[in-house]
Amino acid sequence: MTAAVKRSGKAHPSKANQSKANQPGGAIEVSIVVLSYDRIALLERTLRSCLTQHLPGNAAFELIVADNHADRLAAGLVERLAAESAVPICYLADPVRNVSIVRNVGIAAARGRYVAFIDDDEAAEPGWLAGLYACLERTGTDAAFGPKLPEFETGQPPDWDPEAQFYTCDFGLPEDGEIILFGRLRKRGKGLGTGNSMFRVATCFNEPEPFNVDFGNGNGEDTQLFFRLMKAGRRFVWCPSARVVEFIQAERMRFAYMRTRMKRGSQHYAVSRVATSRNRTITAAKVALLGMAQIAVHAALYVATGEFLTPARVVNRIGMAKGLGKLTYSKPIGFIKETA
Repeated sequence: MTAAVKRSGKAHPSKANQSKANQPGGAIEVSIVVLSYDRIALLERTLRSCLTQHLPGNAAFELIVADNHADRLAAGLVERLAAESAVPICYLADPVRNVSIVRNVGIAAARGRYVAFIDDDEAAEPGWLAGLYACLERTGTDAAFGPKLPEFETGQPPDWDPEAQFYTCDFGLPEDGEIILFGRLRKRGKGLGTGNSMFRVATCFNEPEPFNVDFGNGNGEDTQLFFRLMKAGRRFVWCPSARVVEFIQAERMRFAYMRTRMKRGSQHYAVSRVATSRNRTITAAKVALLGMAQIAVHAALYVATGEFLTPARVVNRIGMAKGLGKLTYSKPIGFIKETA
């Protein structure tokens, strides 16, 4: 686990946008929280896709942008959109680079019964917000998640992943299908994350800091929360109709990037499983054995299938990276540096 991160104390709301967000009106049903660091061009795409959403019966929703850059890069964009939008928009900022801090800042400002998350490199398809909302209203469960589909900067998937399996998150469950976290956290490719999700505030965010800041340095703060919520008996469901499209920059299409991403994701699983277990020593031993088994099996298949002769075949190299992640979770990778 990473060392404890110092809280920055105050968030800094934009006065103009804060006043707009506090205009009188109907009760807010959903608060959409978007975190921003430095992808401002993509952030505008995200925010505009959120502003076109609708809830059943014209129920009200709000948009909260939590800026995690010390230079408050998103302030001007949010102010411009707030001036032209009928949807209340609130801008908040915290300079300490820690995803958990800004998630908690956004949650603290939220007025809705539900909080939805979408990443700043994603765009919501029509019906996204209504789909997640209807799913939770219909099922009475605690959190809902939907598919994430890729849009590649180059126009097509990389040669080593022609079907974009490692860039797609789709659990393939039916509408309202329950996600059993302890049974299977990941499908092939991306694992469950907050990038397309909605949470019931009363049951999921009923403590001062729902996201643990010790995991906020790219160390799986959402995975750790999922484990804690599942341990507390919370229920997650799948909403296939609530889709977002993630923009994949060219540098993230490199196999080396994805291999690191998969190793880091495995670290997230391992550290979260250990941190939330009753007997951490035994759980750590089980995780280590699982990691060693993954490395051994995939190394054997890597040789036996001749994968080492074909750069475009990567399944077993990914498998070995995941195994290594389970053995190295005490030395987390953290944020993977990307071009702004």
